[in-house]
Amino acid sequence: MKTESPKLEDFFNRLQRSWKKAKKLMEIEKEAMKRQFDKKRRNLQGLKAGDNVWLEAKNIQFEQTLKEAGPKKI
Repeated sequence: MKTESPKLEDFFNRLQRSWKKAKKLMEIEKEAMKRQFDKKRRNLQGLKAGDNVWLEAKNIQFEQTLKEAGPKKI
């Protein structure tokens, strides 16, 4: 006994091809968006991974109750 008709199989095959095509197009567009974003993004300070930097402690919460007791730079 056959459970699926040829029309139904054809529909599922077309649907599967459509999903694959859409997924491929989304990947291509994702790469294009990344390239466009990276055009404008530069490392102005010349920093590399592993470099030491000073951070302002202005918006960082510490366990000390008085603001003066905490460090100014980290």
